[in-house]
Amino acid sequence: MGKTALLRQCVAETQKAGGLTITAEADAQLRLTDVVSRELRAALSATESLPKRLVAALSRMVQHLPKISYELPHDAGAFAFEGDANVVDEPQPADALEDLLFTLSQQLRGNDRFLCIAIDEIQESARTDLLRIIRTVHRTAGTEHPILLLGAGLPNSAAVLKAARTYTERYAYLNLDFLSRAATLEAIDVPARRSGVHWQPDAADALYSHSRGYPYFIQEYASAAWLAHGGAVITAADVETIASGVRTLLDEGLYSRQFAQLSPREAVYVLALAGLGPGVHHSEEIARALNVRSAELGSVRAALIKRDIVFAPARALTEFRLPLTNDYIDRHREPLEKRASLGRNNLTDNQ
Repeated sequence: MGKTALLRQCVAETQKAGGLTITAEADAQLRLTDVVSRELRAALSATESLPKRLVAALSRMVQHLPKISYELPHDAGAFAFEGDANVVDEPQPADALEDLLFTLSQQLRGNDRFLCIAIDEIQESARTDLLRIIRTVHRTAGTEHPILLLGAGLPNSAAVLKAARTYTERYAYLNLDFLSRAATLEAIDVPARRSGVHWQPDAADALYSHSRGYPYFIQEYASAAWLAHGGAVITAADVETIASGVRTLLDEGLYSRQFAQLSPREAVYVLALAGLGPGVHHSEEIARALNVRSAELGSVRAALIKRDIVFAPARALTEFRLPLTNDYIDRHREPLEKRASLGRNNLTDNQ
């Protein structure tokens, strides 16, 4: 189960427990006010699960949603919250949305419910919106109606939250890592046995070898092997039958399109990064591998971050965004080397 699937499961469990969830997938121009409006209206559409007095309270909120208007940074446009058509079209205080969420949480707790905000790719949130969410959650933390915050994102998410507010260091952070062979076998064999099927040990070994324990890959290989198997046993032959096709689909779906668009300079950089092995590497390491100064690689690194091929978990650190990118590069080294050969003489920013 990947981070997004896990977040969705947490949201489902939250809703079962009586929570009203405001969910969003963040990007640099996250329109949180639109999300709040949408989720409140969605809650009203499921009135059979809500007490009548809470429906009435939510209806009043929807009718009087504030209209917030302020400029996003970097010429990204205006942030607007459309409310009642009769509300005067004038900017309101920047904390109007925070007040709305605070009041919403009070209303929910008064009706034995609670509010939860769930954000996928939280590291991509617009800083203004992220700050508002953090402030609102913090504001309710010492009250009888605390707001819950769930987030899923890359390993740099904690640093992004800390940059917005230092007290987020006290948040609970759980890292999703590669599964061990034993955990992989449990993940695929337990649900299979519920359907009267089991995985042979060598089949589990083959799947673990191909997936490397990466949860998303485990799902894809296991699903394909399930469709390919016959009878009550999944064998190593079933896994090997589907392995090549699954690998091709994963390569094309996750990596190939992005890597096909690399410039020659970017190809040089990613090959150097891959050559250092999986994990996080300092800019100085990459520069030494290319025999240049790290400051001369700033623009190519920034371009790769913008392409979502690498990310910066901390200052001067770089890591491939997708797990097992090193394996993909090993399988497709020849075309990458060919493209990189065109950029080796024009690699640095001052050339």
